[in-house]
Amino acid sequence: MSRLRTQLPPALPLALPLVLLAFAACGAASGEQQSRVPDGPGDSAQAPGQKLPRGDGELDSLDALRLKLGALNGDKQLDLAAKGWGAELGRVLGEAEQLAEVEKLDVSDNELGPDGANALLGSTHLVSLAELDLGGNAIGDDGVKALAGSRLGKLSTLNLSGNGIGPTGAKTLSKSKSYPELASLDLSMNPVGADGVRALGAAGHFRLSALFLLGSEIGSDGAKALAKAGGWKLKLLALSGNSIGNEGAKALAGSAKLSSLSTLDLSANGIGDVGAKALAASPHLKSLSSLEMFANELGPAGKAALSKRFGASVKL
Repeated sequence: MSRLRTQLPPALPLALPLVLLAFAACGAASGEQQSRVPDGPGDSAQAPGQKLPRGDGELDSLDALRLKLGALNGDKQLDLAAKGWGAELGRVLGEAEQLAEVEKLDVSDNELGPDGANALLGSTHLVSLAELDLGGNAIGDDGVKALAGSRLGKLSTLNLSGNGIGPTGAKTLSKSKSYPELASLDLSMNPVGADGVRALGAAGHFRLSALFLLGSEIGSDGAKALAKAGGWKLKLLALSGNSIGNEGAKALAGSAKLSSLSTLDLSANGIGDVGAKALAASPHLKSLSSLEMFANELGPAGKAALSKRFGASVKL
């Protein structure tokens, strides 16, 4: 996963090394997550952070980018990942009228910061944008304010992973109605915590079907908040590396609001046999086609219960 540069949560179950969470993150949703929402059981979805090869190799400077923008000629996709151009990239793009026809924009890993985010997201030319990858740009809570005030009426897929966004930023995001079509949201590797999840879950105008919160420090309280979230019809939920434990697993297993899930990633969460048995006995997880349970604290009884209920769909 391309966004693992940010700091991981301080207390993963069993003090797992960083490489283990990275493995779990890359394997979320069977490693087949697409930058779209899954169509139904058996369909896969890639996290917005797991994207196509890194940016346009022909663009080696902002001057070259300006020339490309002048000759877009109706191009629908612009990949500028990992250029390292900083806030100036946001300013160049924010002023580009040619972006009005772009539907997919990847500016991940560019060190935009809050200033670059403000310059880009304050643009009036993002009217066609359906997919936006802002992962790994350290935009923080201030950058989220710019996002909340933007004009992104067609946005359906948003990657904000690895940006230093905390509970305040998550609350700001949840209050905005600037992205009414948002279906897939990635807040992985941000310390949004349980309070941030509560805010997102209480946002009645959200209609998410895919949510990525890998390594987001939500704990068992965050899992309980997700179990109560209203208005969502989640098909994909990725929660690896959040220390939700048995209590969090039991809350998710008991939630009728998660009955649409086809993909659930609970890797590296300190879940033992009690949580595993709750998942196995859940009357609501009938649509699951993929359940990730790597790097938990499962004993033979827990593994047996999961295997009996989910068969080859569970990864232990």
